Amino acid sequence: MLTDKKILPKLRHVQERYTTYLFEPVSELRVKAVETAEHLRLPPGDQADWQPVTSGFSWGAPWGSAWFRTRTQLPESCSGKRIYICAETGAPEAMLVVDGTPNGVFDPNHPVVMLTSEGDTEHTYDIAIEAYAGTPCVGSSPNAIAPPRDEERPARFRRTFQQLSLLLAREDVIAFVFDLRVLLDLVETLPDHSLRRGRITSALQKIYTAVDAMPGETEEARWRPKLAAARRLMQPLLRARNGDTTPTVGIIGHSHIDTAWLWTIAETERKCARTFSSILNLMRQYPEFTFIQSAPCHMEMVQQYYPELLDAAREAVARGTWEVNGAMYVEPDCNIPSGESFVRQLLFGQRATEALFGVRSDTFWQPDVFGYSAALPQILQGCGVEFFLTTKLSWNDTTRLPYDTFTWKGIDGSSVITHFNKIHCWPDPKTLASQWRDVQHPDVQDRHLCSFGFGDGGGGPQFEMLEVARRVGDLEGCPKGEYTTVSSFMQGVRDELDCLPVWNGELYLELHRGTLTSIAGVKKGNRKSEIALRNAELAWTLAALQGATYPTGTLNGLWKTLLINQFHDILPGSSIPAVNDQAIRELSACQTQAAELAVQGLQEAHPADTGGSAAVLLANSLSWDRTGECVVRDIADDHIPAIGGTSCQRIVELDGTPALVVSGLTVPALATLVIPLTTGEPEETSPFKVRKQSLETPFAKVRFDRLGRIASFVDKRTRRELVTKGGGLNTLWIGEDIPANWDNWDVDYDQALKMQAETRLVARTVVADGPLQLRLQLEYELGDASRVVQHVVFHSTTARVDFETAVDWQEKHKLLKAGFTVDVLAATARHEIQYGHLERPTHENRPADRAQFEICNHKWTDLSESRFGIALLNDCKYGLSVRDGDMRLTLLKSGTHPDPRGDNGQHAFTYSLLPHDSGFSTESVIRPAYELNMPVLATPTTGVPAIGKSLVQIDQTNVIVEVVKMAEDGTGLVIRLYEAERSGTWCNIGFAGNVEHVAETNMLEESGKPLTVKNSTVSLYFRPFEIKTLKIKTG
Repeated sequence: MLTDKKILPKLRHVQERYTTYLFEPVSELRVKAVETAEHLRLPPGDQADWQPVTSGFSWGAPWGSAWFRTRTQLPESCSGKRIYICAETGAPEAMLVVDGTPNGVFDPNHPVVMLTSEGDTEHTYDIAIEAYAGTPCVGSSPNAIAPPRDEERPARFRRTFQQLSLLLAREDVIAFVFDLRVLLDLVETLPDHSLRRGRITSALQKIYTAVDAMPGETEEARWRPKLAAARRLMQPLLRARNGDTTPTVGIIGHSHIDTAWLWTIAETERKCARTFSSILNLMRQYPEFTFIQSAPCHMEMVQQYYPELLDAAREAVARGTWEVNGAMYVEPDCNIPSGESFVRQLLFGQRATEALFGVRSDTFWQPDVFGYSAALPQILQGCGVEFFLTTKLSWNDTTRLPYDTFTWKGIDGSSVITHFNKIHCWPDPKTLASQWRDVQHPDVQDRHLCSFGFGDGGGGPQFEMLEVARRVGDLEGCPKGEYTTVSSFMQGVRDELDCLPVWNGELYLELHRGTLTSIAGVKKGNRKSEIALRNAELAWTLAALQGATYPTGTLNGLWKTLLINQFHDILPGSSIPAVNDQAIRELSACQTQAAELAVQGLQEAHPADTGGSAAVLLANSLSWDRTGECVVRDIADDHIPAIGGTSCQRIVELDGTPALVVSGLTVPALATLVIPLTTGEPEETSPFKVRKQSLETPFAKVRFDRLGRIASFVDKRTRRELVTKGGGLNTLWIGEDIPANWDNWDVDYDQALKMQAETRLVARTVVADGPLQLRLQLEYELGDASRVVQHVVFHSTTARVDFETAVDWQEKHKLLKAGFTVDVLAATARHEIQYGHLERPTHENRPADRAQFEICNHKWTDLSESRFGIALLNDCKYGLSVRDGDMRLTLLKSGTHPDPRGDNGQHAFTYSLLPHDSGFSTESVIRPAYELNMPVLATPTTGVPAIGKSLVQIDQTNVIVEVVKMAEDGTGLVIRLYEAERSGTWCNIGFAGNVEHVAETNMLEESGKPLTVKNSTVSLYFRPFEIKTLKIKTG
């Protein structure tokens, strides 16, 4: 008898050989074709230039498509049988359209698609195939082969059509092949001395003896009848059941579809059609098959372009086989978006799912995102989401999270039940057994979720996977592979598993750290759009309260633009040039339109007095009175405020814009102020003292070195030197950045060894010196061919120092950071995240600490002792590193894959140094960071002085109003507030006008709990970092 080691590979070869006989050729179809540059949703009509084509027909161009068409009837031999189509178009992806309806996908994983489950010989099948030539892409690795030259590129997209053929399913061969495959997979997972393995091996020997090993060398009439006898030998082995303590692996089909990545959003619309039509086709063949679709945005695409697929998906949802569950509108990056962006992702996602399918998501499904903010549990819970699933943390490069199924607790103490599932896999015995062996705590969990199918670019499960899944429901020696939905699986985890472990804080991905910086234009567009939409909503709320019509549709359209561009390969900067360019364009337009909308709203709320004199309408979008500087643009050069007690100074900003800086005004919280203007000249008295290499401000004594860095900064309030010995402030560090893999995604730990302070100071000039600001212009040469111009701005009203920066970046594979080595002793640094902040270590005691060498912040990072600290603020940067007192804000990264241009071009941004003569607090750090990012809005107008009344008044400094908008249902206004210092607080919240009703709602503005209102004020207790949503109706 052959040994175990020989029989298994021999039978694996048998299985592979018989796999080529799953289908019997019926006929080759006559085909016509037409090429298109457009992405058509249905085949072109008869008026198109359809031409007969044969094998060898060449077609294709970058981004191009071809349609192939035929009409056919089936022969009598196909009556009542499963008939498939094989389309050898040469395309990497294609879609089958049958009788005008999308019906499946052709790609390397799906070479055949079922035409019909019961062949109808009287029906004429109208068959069309949309074949896509492909997208130009250089790949993701910095070590990849250089991209082709432009003149070579079209040839790479020439495709060759071979044939379009009908196939008849050989049901007995299919059954034999997958019975055998499952047993072979199973026996390979069993222990060598297992009785189950021995019995299967013994039967496999008999099976090998019973069948012809080389069907290609034998007549079909001889080899095919032998398969039935082989199956009879296998059936007892496949019917053997598990015992009572066998773990369960829930299985569900899935296809992760990136909204954009190595293709554009427009191509994703077609990927959705290909994938979803394939899923629906498979459901007709395998009615037990369940599938999860996670992104409501994708179903809206289908609704717009392929409505018949949406109707079919709705029917599958009603049957319980198609699960719509993911919660957010797209699967966004989970580091960079603001807290309110997360809320809107959930709001738009839940509303879309409910509108399309009549259901809501209870699960946050995010398998492929580059880390997860610790603010998420509270936001998810506030939007009705109980569960969270991901697979991405398994990519960590240094440590492994100690749990697979656990309670994830956020910064405020809220929690969601979390499970680390697997995707992009098979539901076969080897996979199920491997996934169960990977479970770290079988004493806590008795189940695991496997979401099988091909993804990233879509496609989803193959019919082969579903054949395997039919055989692993309860197969002795293998975890039970039971079809489930994600919701029911997680409900079982919640209800049946006791004592789940708890993970506190962020889920940091120890990989893809460069995504906090890559493609800076997208990240800047995101921050600026978030703020512009915030301003627009407040402005139009002020207008709506005076009778104007709130522009809900326009705002929702802008929000959708922003939300789509927060997708986890768009916002991180890990996409091809066409995607990046589209995102930058759309976000720029979003910011511009929202800013214009804010001005229109303010003008509606405060119409200009046509008979009045020149004035400026100032609007404060923050929930505290603003007394610092206001910058006014677009007014006459000789105009200054016509009210006493103010100070002003004319400046020219870094981009060449003339402006008037005004101080001495108090702009009420969440309100407006109209100040008249008059002709005149500002005073010229300056409190600054400037020498060759040093200067003095009301707050500091500063000395520069020959490279333009601040070598000494003595805070006059505390007499402390901020700079460590040998260090500097605003050191521009640059160094080679070539990660081992994932070029635009990664920054490796050893990259820091490459960094050099090699800027070359070209010029240093005083460009403004007045009562409010001292501006030094520093010009540098940097790297191989880059230039930096900075305005270093010192203020007379604040200790904050701004570094307004313009970079002409012309580097490849370089990283640029701004470094600040400060004399502050702090074992942890605070970093702003969504609706709160997080403390991270500044040391490398543990491997996990060392792995967090590049981390995320939003508007600020702070190093503080109990009575003193230094904050680093920014207006659009997210990545930084903090080790001991060395803070380095990451400014630019120039990988070349998958965007060969890297970040080359013009960049403008601001970061600031803020010493504070007290410990960390809202007043010392958080408010100044808001004020840097959200300056007072200034709009020229005409009229008389007028002071608006604060729309909302807060009596605790650590409670911040983040959102003011009209309610989604149009009844009243909504405000969202949060506690910002991690300190529980009672807070009185007052409202302007006559308040009839105030209710505390969830973040979807539902389930309101009425609050007691006294004198238009409510009193509420805020837990540390708690977010509250209030809905107010006024009389």
